[in-house]
Amino acid sequence: MLNDQNLINYLKMNKIDEKILNQKEFLTVKETAILLSCSVKSIYRSINDGRIKVTNLGDRMTRIKRSDIDDLFKAK
Repeated sequence: MLNDQNLINYLKMNKIDEKILNQKEFLTVKETAILLSCSVKSIYRSINDGRIKVTNLGDRMTRIKRSDIDDLFKAK
């Protein structure tokens, strides 16, 4: 799991602006993991469990709708 400092370092190292992640309509698995401060493995586990819906655009091209991520945290 990424702690705050590791997340900041990762974002700087890969030139990923967290504001941009918040504005994107579709995210990669890695971007989703960064946004949720968890591991890529945790994201794939949630995908396999059916908690996160994905679109596969081909080999190694899994995309996740940002609105689906937001819906995970809305009260039902």
